[in-house]
Amino acid sequence: MWTWLLFLPLLKASSTNAIFEQCNHQVKLQSGQKLLINSPYYPALYPVGTSCRYAVEAPKDHVLQFKCELQLRTLSTDLKCRTEVFHFNSEGDEVLTSSEYFCGSGKFERKSFLNRAVISYISSGHSEPPSAVKLKDKLHAVPTTSTTTEAPQAVSIEEQDAEEEQEEEEEPEEADEDLSDEVLHVLQDVGVSDALAYVASLLYDVEESRKSSTTIYLDKLPIRSSSKTSAKRARIVSSYPTAAPSPGHGGGRFSCLVEAFQPTCSCGWSRIPRIASPTNEEAVLHEFPPMAGVLTKKHGKVFCGAAIIHHRYLLSAAHCFLGPETNSAAKLRVVVGEHDLASSFETFATQRYDLDALILHEDFSQASGQPKNDIAMLKTRMAIVWSQHVGPACLPLQPGEDGQKLPLAGHQVVAAGWGTTSYGGPQTHRLLKATLDVIDGRRCRQALSSAGGLPPHTFCTYTPGRDTCQYDSGGALYERINGRLMAVGIVSFGQACAAQQPSVNTRVASFIKWIRTKSPEVAYCPGRT
Repeated sequence: MWTWLLFLPLLKASSTNAIFEQCNHQVKLQSGQKLLINSPYYPALYPVGTSCRYAVEAPKDHVLQFKCELQLRTLSTDLKCRTEVFHFNSEGDEVLTSSEYFCGSGKFERKSFLNRAVISYISSGHSEPPSAVKLKDKLHAVPTTSTTTEAPQAVSIEEQDAEEEQEEEEEPEEADEDLSDEVLHVLQDVGVSDALAYVASLLYDVEESRKSSTTIYLDKLPIRSSSKTSAKRARIVSSYPTAAPSPGHGGGRFSCLVEAFQPTCSCGWSRIPRIASPTNEEAVLHEFPPMAGVLTKKHGKVFCGAAIIHHRYLLSAAHCFLGPETNSAAKLRVVVGEHDLASSFETFATQRYDLDALILHEDFSQASGQPKNDIAMLKTRMAIVWSQHVGPACLPLQPGEDGQKLPLAGHQVVAAGWGTTSYGGPQTHRLLKATLDVIDGRRCRQALSSAGGLPPHTFCTYTPGRDTCQYDSGGALYERINGRLMAVGIVSFGQACAAQQPSVNTRVASFIKWIRTKSPEVAYCPGRT
């Protein structure tokens, strides 16, 4: 049973890859670059029965903006887009089941979730390809290095249809032409058997193009027969007649302008756009993308929680790292994207990262069992890779109402962890969550007066029957603000678990200056936009 469940996603991915075996492009853009992706044989229709996929990737911490214009020859009775379909996947997943799809004619705009997205089309009709047409132009050399050109404005489908030059006889090789102020179209002609072609033009915004423009040449398609490569200014050359569309229904064309840019910031995303259920229960799979577990390399057991705040940094509690087996970064690693510690089958998002540095607050102390300045930063050796399931929490960089530091009394926060479900009880292997009430500081100090009072820069939570427990220490307490998870607290200490006493948590807002001092290279995202 487990074997079938494990291989089912692999079978889906394998079958999807087979669809695009003949036409599968990987494109990387730099910040500020624009790429015009046109369908095969554009502005003519792509051949019926073909398919192509284009995976576009931007630099880390960038997103991709897509502006697409579609003209798919879809039957009016085809309400489910079965014959001609265009897919868009904002997460960069090449498996079609998770994609948004379109058919018919029109325009749309979309953004990638992170720095990768995939577009594709599938034509399910059947049509005999027309005979090959002799190439009109011959490229004397295909550049393998960057070329500098001035970037024109993007051209719509209608404008590109307006003019077509007359065919010319094949000419001898000529010297390099001055291609400034022109769009350079690069076409890889793979022959009739492949029925594929691709046109891509790299554009820059006006300011960047004055400095230097680079034409990106995509990976060449597989060649099964002798082929020629052709390129000419704003000119499309194909082994199919550009003026002879497929008869009847089917086929289509599209043009997508893609731009890579760096957003203001992004943090705190989550699958659940509301506060957690007010009970102790199992978290939804990947409900908390910032959640991490800290474990020893020696035993591989999660002993504390942590919260991702950057590609290289996590927050945790200083008291977690006092023992001989936990007091050195070389002995530790963190696990992210995890849900069930006892299973490897519920998610493919799980990754482990070794630590490069363990940074405890300089004024941390633990007199009378009460930790003070109980905060630590963990720095990973390698950058943590973002996905929809793994990402940073927002930080409370801005004050709340009346200039008070978050969280405020009367608010609710949600904690998550792999701690015990009762004091001294067994540790859970599945990620649990609990929604807790933030109580007034004066009430908390009175409740803890016999235990030494309330340390500075902390806040208390108390909800009858619900609490954090052993091994939950170091995990974040999240408040959902504007739909984003904000790490407002760090689990510190308490009297037993779910007893009649409140639990004490480190107030993250009181340590923002310290966090920035220890990670000066990082610009943290406030998440209050």
